[in-house]
Amino acid sequence: MNSLLFPGREWEPAPSPDEDLVGEVVSSLGCSRGLGILLARRGGKRWRGLLDPGFPQFHSPFSLSGIDAGIARLREAISRGERLFIHGDFDVDGLTGAALLYRGLSPLFPKGTIKVEVGDRRHGHGLSHEFVLRAIDEGFSLVLTVDCGVSNVDEVAALREAGIDTIITDHHVPPKTLPPAVAVIDPQLPGDAYPNPHLAGVGVAYKLLSALYERLGKPIPYQLLDLVGLGTIADLVPLSHDGEVENRALVREAFNLIARGEGSSLGLRVLMERLSLNPKKLSASDIGYIIAPKLNAANRAGDPKVAFLLLTTKLRERAEYLSEVLLDYNRDREVAQTDLIAQAQEEMAKEGIDPLRDGMIILSGKYWNEGIIGLAASNLADRYRVPTVIISEGDRVSRGSCRSVDGFDMIACLRENADILVRYGGHKMAAGFTVKNELLPELEERLLECASRKREKSAPIREQYDAAIDAAEIDMRFYTNIRSLSPYGPGNPAPLFLMRDCRFSGLTLVGGQRQHLKGAVSQNGKSIPFIAFRMGRHIDAFATASGTGLIFRPGFDDWRGAVQVEAVDLIEG
Repeated sequence: MNSLLFPGREWEPAPSPDEDLVGEVVSSLGCSRGLGILLARRGGKRWRGLLDPGFPQFHSPFSLSGIDAGIARLREAISRGERLFIHGDFDVDGLTGAALLYRGLSPLFPKGTIKVEVGDRRHGHGLSHEFVLRAIDEGFSLVLTVDCGVSNVDEVAALREAGIDTIITDHHVPPKTLPPAVAVIDPQLPGDAYPNPHLAGVGVAYKLLSALYERLGKPIPYQLLDLVGLGTIADLVPLSHDGEVENRALVREAFNLIARGEGSSLGLRVLMERLSLNPKKLSASDIGYIIAPKLNAANRAGDPKVAFLLLTTKLRERAEYLSEVLLDYNRDREVAQTDLIAQAQEEMAKEGIDPLRDGMIILSGKYWNEGIIGLAASNLADRYRVPTVIISEGDRVSRGSCRSVDGFDMIACLRENADILVRYGGHKMAAGFTVKNELLPELEERLLECASRKREKSAPIREQYDAAIDAAEIDMRFYTNIRSLSPYGPGNPAPLFLMRDCRFSGLTLVGGQRQHLKGAVSQNGKSIPFIAFRMGRHIDAFATASGTGLIFRPGFDDWRGAVQVEAVDLIEG
């Protein structure tokens, strides 16, 4: 079914689940068929876990390979009062993981024996040579990584040669040769028995901490789950996958803690206050689009240690000061991002780059801001719906940031070309690499060839909705049931429904610059309020629509206290 608002967009129903399972859901809940289809498809036989992913959904950390060795080494360090150096990556996942380990381990170690390093973009992701030298010079005996380390074979070997042990907690795909650490804890390890391979880096760190506290006979520090939820959403790992919902359970409990004011991070609460976010109505979108960018601004336009200090401070006055610094960083980041996107589009025009023809956008510039190139890549990938690679050319090496689209595995594409890369890492949808300047032309040619092969093998990507429902089914109970499936995010997107044979009335433009559209949608005599965000320019299409289909999300109007629908698209018939 073709979109009436966005040329080239097509809609189709998501694959139908087993009918017997749909019947089981409908019979058990007494719910609409649309909700039954949604739960059966997303949860399979474990559909009940979608409605209530509580603590029973938290898997035992002891099924992670390497966890016992890691705990044993930490207990030894605690008993001896050793000096521990925690190294986290500089993005939100690494920052929250480092903050979690610092907050959780500080009460167990003697005062002043723990130091934290969160890296920076100048040295790149993971352990750096400079970090290794600092750990040696400052006399540490144990290094603990979070959200990094599994690819740092040489750096861990150097630490080992100097008599320093390393415990790695990571969630990235490991290389064939693992670093010589005393423990490597990563759910992506081949043959690992942990049921949830999609833990974020902060999730893996939390599992290690939970296991340690359990072995020490201490209560597991659940209050630290606010940091787990923040890092999990920010890193875009699946909240649900084939009925496995542990990440969603972790995030849900994080939201509950934050709503009750019981989370561990005073700094997070203060930042939310500055951003006018209601802790009782926090959503994954609030974190992904409002909070996380402010924390990431520290590594893009300033010092990432500011974000770490904000997440760990216990002083309100300091939290308020650090929040203001972050907001200043973010304003600088916004200016730099706008400028780089403009440069990238000028480069596309000058080079005659056609995203639809090439299947991938690859752009490079001398000394482009490495903290911003990922944001520019994400913007262009969303705009042109093709994988995008933005490269900052340095004096001897260049660093690239990649963003993908559904159906294209970016990390697999980089893995194919590992022979000419200095280093690379990431996920299917977001990755990065370093390459010697003299090999950059060859790499660009190879990446375009990879995109071409993938495009030839793939069917056109279409948008999908979850089920068709009637207006008569949309009431407070339906909205409450749908809301219970939140928080939404990768692997658990906000449900989309189709309402056929619609008509629209009472259309008005609202919001800043009158960019939103409000009104009522009616079907078979029932009328429901609707809002279409950023669709004010389509008011004529809605006004003249008759008997068309509406793709929508169930929503709620806080001002009027009533259920409404959030329009996403109009389709034929």
